[in-house]
Amino acid sequence: MVSTIEACTQAENETRSDNIKWGIKQRASNGSLGFYRRKCYGYDKDEKGDLVINEEQAEVVRLIFHLYLKGKSVGGIINELEDRNIKSPTGKDTWPKRSVETMLSNEKYIGIAAVKIGGEEGQVYKLNNSHPAIISKEKFDAVQKDHLNRSNVEQTEDGPKRKKTKYSSKKRN
Repeated sequence: MVSTIEACTQAENETRSDNIKWGIKQRASNGSLGFYRRKCYGYDKDEKGDLVINEEQAEVVRLIFHLYLKGKSVGGIINELEDRNIKSPTGKDTWPKRSVETMLSNEKYIGIAAVKIGGEEGQVYKLNNSHPAIISKEKFDAVQKDHLNRSNVEQTEDGPKRKKTKYSSKKRN
């Protein structure tokens, strides 16, 4: 009897879990999922909960993209920000490397909100023009291309391999 009740309870929990996951996927696909409006550096929320540009922080975001395209490394950008006494997103004097790297690859800065549903193998949902862009798509794409060129790892048929030559900003035009 106890086994039967436990089995029914387990089945009910699985059904409830499936229904919750289905609801999250539906809100993600129709654009009503709250994660799309998640705030990041460069944005604030208005009274309706929508993302709006924080101009002071947006200038820092634009500076980071500009410095990267001018050949500065992530470490060089961090040094430049600290030399200019620009506080990190958490208000500290030092910028974590991960913050700058994430910023340079975050599509949110071109007006695209993305959310991944279902863990590592989950599906990514993107909502275009969900909020105002801080960076142009062209500049963002140029940074992504430059990042690939700078990487010392390339994808081959046999998997990832290190390049024989290293990137140097001194070789830039």
